[in-house]
Amino acid sequence: MPETVSPDPQPFNARFVRRVCARQGWNMVDLDGGGGYLFAVEAGGRRVLTGAGAICAYPTNPATAYTIARDKAFTAAALAGEGLAHVPTSLWFIGTARRHLRPPGRERADLEAQAGSLTYPLFAKPNRGAHGDFAERIETSAALLDYLARVARAHDQIVIQPLVEAAEYRVFVVGGRARFQYGKAEGGLGGDGVSTWTDLFESLNARLAADALSLVPASAFSTGLAAISASPSDIARTGQRLPLGGRRNLATGGYPVGFRTDVDPALGALAIAATSALGLDVAGVDLFAPDAGEPLVLEVNGNPSFASLEGLGEEKLAEAIWADVLRRALEVAP
Repeated sequence: MPETVSPDPQPFNARFVRRVCARQGWNMVDLDGGGGYLFAVEAGGRRVLTGAGAICAYPTNPATAYTIARDKAFTAAALAGEGLAHVPTSLWFIGTARRHLRPPGRERADLEAQAGSLTYPLFAKPNRGAHGDFAERIETSAALLDYLARVARAHDQIVIQPLVEAAEYRVFVVGGRARFQYGKAEGGLGGDGVSTWTDLFESLNARLAADALSLVPASAFSTGLAAISASPSDIARTGQRLPLGGRRNLATGGYPVGFRTDVDPALGALAIAATSALGLDVAGVDLFAPDAGEPLVLEVNGNPSFASLEGLGEEKLAEAIWADVLRRALEVAP
């Protein structure tokens, strides 16, 4: 798995923009005391405001498009409206806030009543979640009820999707072009020759807790142990890997594989169409590619991370993309 930790404490967006500005002769103006979460780029008497973290980093993405993309149910509806192949997505309200503003039938009690008749395994995640938080494979109706009790402490809406057993890819689209793709490998624990599997599992969950992300449930750990015929107290041999199903984000142990800039035509065409359907200029589109049949859109991320490029040693490409985005944003800035 490639290393994704940078010695520079600033967010990756700030690091890349700083380098681009230095090479282009633009001025990067810090606006939050050096934290790297709010800054402006100035050139030719024009100014573009951008940042990192909760801010959509890409100033060429319209606010409405970005807001829609943050909502997984709205994203699925927008894709359906354009006739684009996507993973079926149903929205459920777990909290009671603003219940009077929506029609009945999609509340937590409704989902609990239907739990026994759903097709398992299925996949559940927060409607506006990120970084793999509470993104889990659900095997049974009992597991779904347990999931609802846990997710309700942090989120008020979830989506339910059928489980798709297929290779997953991310395609990065900028300005109507598919710039690169990589496969998303499932997360897991890597042996170090010293720690037990329990030690490694508890360490992973401690890191997730420190980042305010949901813990990997014990059931996923047990399934992973069974997959490699190991016990919790076994020493995890160096190079040995224990899979943790359902989590492919960098934040939860997933990692990119098969990076390429010659994007697969079918994946690229669908990713570009999905990006256009939402009105975005920059997007990271996650897709499934079944062995038989056409690809499906899983999600459209309107604020995709460059952390994967940094970890893969593709900083030059990241800087070139940032230069393109900022140049176009400056051209129309006041």
